[in-house]
Amino acid sequence: MPEANAPDGLQLDEMQVVSDLHLGGSAGFQIFASGAELAWLADSVRQSNAKGLAALVINGDFVDFLAEEPPRAFDPDGAAAKLDRVLADPAFEPAFDAMARLVATPNRLLIVNLGNHDLELGLPWVRERLQRALCGGDAAARARLLLVNDGTGVLARVGKASVLCQHGNEIDAWNVTDHERLRRIVRDRQYGRPTDPWAPNAGSQLVIEVMNQVKASYPFVDLLKPETQAVVPILTALNPGLLKRMQDLGAIAAHKATDMARMSAGFLGAEGEEQPGAAAAAAALPAWRGAVGGASAQVLMDQAEQAFSAGVAPISLVRASQAEQLGLWEAAWDLLRGQPRHEVLREALEFLDKDRSFDPTAPDDTFRQFDARVAPEIDLLLTGHTHLMRSLPRQRGGGHYYNSGTWARLMKVAPELRRDKERFRQLFELLGRARMADLDASPGLVMRLNSVVAVWVDAQGATQAELRQVQAAGQAGFSAVPVAGSRFTRA
Repeated sequence: MPEANAPDGLQLDEMQVVSDLHLGGSAGFQIFASGAELAWLADSVRQSNAKGLAALVINGDFVDFLAEEPPRAFDPDGAAAKLDRVLADPAFEPAFDAMARLVATPNRLLIVNLGNHDLELGLPWVRERLQRALCGGDAAARARLLLVNDGTGVLARVGKASVLCQHGNEIDAWNVTDHERLRRIVRDRQYGRPTDPWAPNAGSQLVIEVMNQVKASYPFVDLLKPETQAVVPILTALNPGLLKRMQDLGAIAAHKATDMARMSAGFLGAEGEEQPGAAAAAAALPAWRGAVGGASAQVLMDQAEQAFSAGVAPISLVRASQAEQLGLWEAAWDLLRGQPRHEVLREALEFLDKDRSFDPTAPDDTFRQFDARVAPEIDLLLTGHTHLMRSLPRQRGGGHYYNSGTWARLMKVAPELRRDKERFRQLFELLGRARMADLDASPGLVMRLNSVVAVWVDAQGATQAELRQVQAAGQAGFSAVPVAGSRFTRA
């Protein structure tokens, strides 16, 4: 069957697309620290030379309700009050003030696409609170604040190029959202009827039940990339007891992988009993690939439990599981016993020297899956969710794929740091005791990339797109610096 051409969508002269702002959390635990930069970006859209419509698009994970107290995986009753707190937080106020100025300006739009940390923005009574804060009683300003909360994404046309923005969690078994169930909860609440409880995805449950507690002692877990290959081994070394809780969450992830299969087959969110064919769809999914890089999480955790019972040192398990999966087994466990934990960990992370998580040109699973599922007629395919910038030609058609990365803090274990025994020891000690301020104060450790995908029409009528990073520019304030090699042109 031939693929249908996509509709044109919203007609824009310019769009600036960001994602994964994660505005939320109490002071000292906030992973967003770029209020002035975000305000500058919103003001730059407002002051743009575009004669037609120009938009700032927040492509998911705008407000981080999972970081707010009291912690809930989904909080329809408390979300409005949580949003009020975030709106009034001094760290975020400059950005919200600039967004209010943006929507008060004719021909300027703020478009918010739902992610997996801001599901509560899909509730009308929470959206109303955001609209009231940014627009007041100005009906024209309210019309310039667009909220997309059904999982379909943002479709636009900028000059000669079609643009589709999806957050990215749609293909993530940990973080898939059941939009149909969300719709039914809203419907039943507004009808005054009892509602079924929300079944959180594994990612949200992991954040609420494990990570929020972990980051009270180890705030780096929200910052370090790659998550599975770096965070899990380091956490295991710092606190081996966390393995048992991760094992429990593995079963939830497997269940949500089944939910994802049902969604892809059209059954997720269906009323009543599980629909025929759902089991077959689930069976077609590969087994969930787990916490440390490829083997089934349940198998690995079972092995860990057996090894604990046999008296094997927990840090040795990190080396064993990583090496077994990656084909890097270089020493027997008994040769590692007796070494300091940080030194064994440093050796266990050897494979990170070749990691390409921070390489914008490296294909990843989010790129591959979205490129395969979106018609080649879409010239620009934009996602977020992974927190990692990407700029790649599409494999289907002549278009381009971008991941807009994040405005949250990021960390990585650089090869030169891992190879330096003394510097790695200092890092290990810092990660075991540091607060967010300590991480910020460590030279070169924390990055704030503040990445944005810019799409605009040039003076010759061609559509241009590129990755940029909003950075300090001396007395001039801030500037958007292009990422080398990321330019796409549709003439």
